[in-house]
Amino acid sequence: MPRALIFGTGGVGAIYGYLLSQNADLTCVCRANYNAVQSQGILIRSKIFGRVHYQPSVTRTVTEAVQHGPFDYLVVTAKAFPGTAKLIKEAVSPSTTIVLGQNGIGIEEEYAKLYPESTIISGVVYLPVTQVEPGVVEHGPLERFEIGTYPPNARAEAKAKCQEFSDLFTAGGGSAPVFGDIQPQRWIKLAVNAAWNPTTALTMCDDANYLRSSPNAENMIRKIMRDVGKIATAAGYPGAVTEAAIERDLQRPKDRLETGGKEPSMLTDVRHGRAMEVEAILGNALGIGQKHGVDTPYLELIYTLAKGRNYAIAPDELWKPIARHD
Repeated sequence: MPRALIFGTGGVGAIYGYLLSQNADLTCVCRANYNAVQSQGILIRSKIFGRVHYQPSVTRTVTEAVQHGPFDYLVVTAKAFPGTAKLIKEAVSPSTTIVLGQNGIGIEEEYAKLYPESTIISGVVYLPVTQVEPGVVEHGPLERFEIGTYPPNARAEAKAKCQEFSDLFTAGGGSAPVFGDIQPQRWIKLAVNAAWNPTTALTMCDDANYLRSSPNAENMIRKIMRDVGKIATAAGYPGAVTEAAIERDLQRPKDRLETGGKEPSMLTDVRHGRAMEVEAILGNALGIGQKHGVDTPYLELIYTLAKGRNYAIAPDELWKPIARHD
């Protein structure tokens, strides 16, 4: 039986852990929710899988997890902050396949540099899930994990390992279609995240209520997504963010106008006073655009505002309080 490690057992990690636990020896690194998961396991209330419970091996750190290895698969579902790749180092061997279930663009390079002998699978997550309390997860009616090797022209052995992971994930009841080049899928998901995540975090509206807030709200989402599409085109993926894809995405929150909106991850982070994935979702794309000389004013504006909001949540030593003159 293969051995798998989940690094980042929040909502996404809990669902992926459940799917892998059906046919793999599973270990989960849990940080804030360690005590709850260690004592009670993970409870999932899902519109797809129903009410399910499982009890993985649980550790607080990667250092502790090593005793359960070596691992065939290491699935990273922690947030894509700079430096995350270094945190898994102790659990990575040359035979470990690293699977990235993270948001953003350009996030794979850090792993490729640190672990040149490992197969790297880049994944695009479609999974409306929230950890409502430690070890308890609510999951909506969608589960799709689009995957492909990084780089796209990886060796045949890496391609085979990617298919093996897909088969393992599918055998557990999930969906993991394999793409020859996963980057177009990353760009369209990035356009969605770049538009909706910071917009909802800054306005404190879920997606449906944001659409209700102004006659211009819907069109502003389009403009941000089109900016991402311009960068994708310049980067060699002209068919990734099409007008049809933009309209298809917009239809989802419009369909929720009568049933209740969805809270993107950045809005959840702001509500809980947590740092946001500003660079992975916005900054990296802008950097790519600048290299190609692409003008993206809407993306640049939302990035700058999101950076400011993030700075208020996680200030550095340069932060100064407002001067009071009594």
